[in-house]
Amino acid sequence: MKKILLPVLAGCLLVTACTTPGKRTAIGAGGGAAVGALAGAIIANNTGGKSETGAIYGALAGAAAGGLLGNYYDKQAQELAAIADVQKVKDANGNTIRLVITLKNDILFDTNNAALSAASVTTLNGLLRVLKKYPKNNIIVAGYTDSTGSDAINNPLSQQRAKAVYDYLIANGLKTLSIQYVGYGSSNPVASNDTAAGRAMNRRVELLITANEKDIQ
Repeated sequence: MKKILLPVLAGCLLVTACTTPGKRTAIGAGGGAAVGALAGAIIANNTGGKSETGAIYGALAGAAAGGLLGNYYDKQAQELAAIADVQKVKDANGNTIRLVITLKNDILFDTNNAALSAASVTTLNGLLRVLKKYPKNNIIVAGYTDSTGSDAINNPLSQQRAKAVYDYLIANGLKTLSIQYVGYGSSNPVASNDTAAGRAMNRRVELLITANEKDIQ
């Protein structure tokens, strides 16, 4: 009976998680439950406890943690979507593992300039209002250029632009788990550099946002 009880309860947790409103939260909770059940069973066996009890507690904890992380990404993405382009990056199981916020350079900077334009203030202040609500973010501010010009020009320009956004966020009170900046020059294009429209898309600053279950619990 005990051998039957554990998989049935674990299965119930997975089904419950998978039918919870909010697709991303449901997937996160389901994955957390499965991992938690296995971890709980192992822990209980290693400590001389009853594996069934350990697995049940592990499944409940895993479901809660997975749900928290799913909610954390979903709520943040929804708020940020009103300000900038937001992409959810998912793993092979469909779980969101990070957010990518894309800011167009023509909004932030004048041509061949790393000083923030007056028009950028509205966008950056909007980002700040949202990001301040999520202090457990790990953020990388990444700058990119198109392929026009040499690496000797593009690489430092992309880094200077990333730093300008980084400096603005820090100077205006952003407190988060970690934040850094980096310039990638013309690498990692998101469109063809053969057209003006494609080059405009490649000139951008991205905010890569990650978090983990332990930090947001």
